[in-house]
Amino acid sequence: MSRSKKLEDAYRFPGFRPVPNLQGIFGDARVITLTRHEKKRLVERCGLVHRGFYDRKRRRVQDLSCGGFRIFLDLEVRRVDCRRCGKVKQEKISFLADNPFYTKRFAYYMGRRCRSASIQSIAMELFLDWHQAKELDKQYMQEQLRRAGRPAPVAIGVDEISIRKGHTYRIVVSDLVRKRPIWFASVDRSEESMDLFFKEWGKKQTGKIRLAVVDMWKPFRNSTLKHCSNTAILFDKFHVMKHLGDALDKVRSSHIAS
Repeated sequence: MSRSKKLEDAYRFPGFRPVPNLQGIFGDARVITLTRHEKKRLVERCGLVHRGFYDRKRRRVQDLSCGGFRIFLDLEVRRVDCRRCGKVKQEKISFLADNPFYTKRFAYYMGRRCRSASIQSIAMELFLDWHQAKELDKQYMQEQLRRAGRPAPVAIGVDEISIRKGHTYRIVVSDLVRKRPIWFASVDRSEESMDLFFKEWGKKQTGKIRLAVVDMWKPFRNSTLKHCSNTAILFDKFHVMKHLGDALDKVRSSHIAS
């Protein structure tokens, strides 16, 4: 197979094809120029189809590395004058991520690597700013959540997490059967915040909950029983043992005093 054929197979995208030459820009980076190989109607991000464009410019987009070289794609990006909202918007290019300076497959690779390493280390490895790496990781997680869907939980675990120094907590609800978090509170750990979980998921989804594992924090228990009266409440072992230990300490202290 010829070199140009391999290049075309690896970097052929919908509506674009690579020019059979490489351009070096600095160090270990290479640029692949993409040209439009078909006249197609432009679709902006709101879904409206246009036959013409407002203006155009070339942009360099980072793609997956290859053979120790960082790969950048040089392609033409057009803007369209939206008839629906009266604004100039960028066309929708299917293989670009939400951040249009990276391809979807690069964002997916970045997010998959962050599952087993820190964002800082992956950002340094791929020569990215930490904030850029964080945004790509968020896009990856959002896509994973979309693919996973929102199946109705049968058994949930309710607990709180500390988000900064001091007593600042947020509620986290987990699906104990599928072993993954499914909801986070955005305010505090009050009963009103817990009520938001049942309201957002709806009666149809939360009506299938048969078991709720909670600690002895009353707002969690009260909210769960209010929305799911047929759900069994199970206190986690840590808090039960803590109260048992406190009770034993009181009994032991009374006997020593007497």
